[in-house]
Amino acid sequence: MTELATIMGVDVGAEFTSRTGSKYTVVELHTCGGFTIKRASSGKTVRISGRMLGRTLTRINKGESFAYQANATKGGISYTVAIEAGVVFAMGDLLTRDDTNRCYISGGE
Repeated sequence: MTELATIMGVDVGAEFTSRTGSKYTVVELHTCGGFTIKRASSGKTVRISGRMLGRTLTRINKGESFAYQANATKGGISYTVAIEAGVVFAMGDLLTRDDTNRCYISGGE
C-alpha cells in the first residue's frame, strides 16, 4: 500500500481537471499510499487516502459503477467533488465518465 499512488502513476506536479472544470495539482505523495491535491483557484488542499484508492480499486475490479458526488454508501466515491476528482484521476483508464447517466463506469472504454 505504501506506493499505491505511485504505482497508479500519480506524480507530484501532475495536473488534472475535475468533471466540473476545476483544475488541481498533486502537491504531495504520502507513505500510506495516498496523495494531496491543491485546487488552482482557491489554493485549498485535499488529501486522497491510500485506503480510499484501495477500496475504489477493489470496487472497480468487481465491475461497479460510481454515481457522481455521492458517498460510497450511496454508490459513489465521495460527496466531495475534489476527492472524487483525485480518485478518478488516480484510476486513469480504469474508469470512464458517463455524463448521460451521471456516473463513472468501471473498466474504461
